[in-house]
Amino acid sequence: MKKILIVFILLVTGCSSPAGEAPEIQPDQFKSRIEQGAALIDVRSPEEYANGHIAGSQNIDIKDPEFLTKIQSFDKIKPYAVYCASGVRSGKAAGIMRENGFTNVFTLSGGLKAWREKGLPLE
Repeated sequence: MKKILIVFILLVTGCSSPAGEAPEIQPDQFKSRIEQGAALIDVRSPEEYANGHIAGSQNIDIKDPEFLTKIQSFDKIKPYAVYCASGVRSGKAAGIMRENGFTNVFTLSGGLKAWREKGLPLE
């Protein structure tokens, strides 16, 4: 009985992220989730976006004062794949999204740097 309780506690606590934190996933899994229909958001600057981005992504700069206003109209239940150059800004953006009711947000671990290192395509 004690073992069952421990396993249950580990499953419950290990499978959830603290409030505001979004899970980071590796490039191959990120690509797979996009292919399964996750909406793709690039939170880098427009200049960075113009220099190469993942196909199908929408550019919404995390540093834009209107960032929150721009995402508020999105479906909060839909899955969102969020990325930036290295993973820092996307983590902040995903946290903002989760704090504002988005339930299925994840980020690209290592950002576009990791995506490129895997040889995955950019536009």
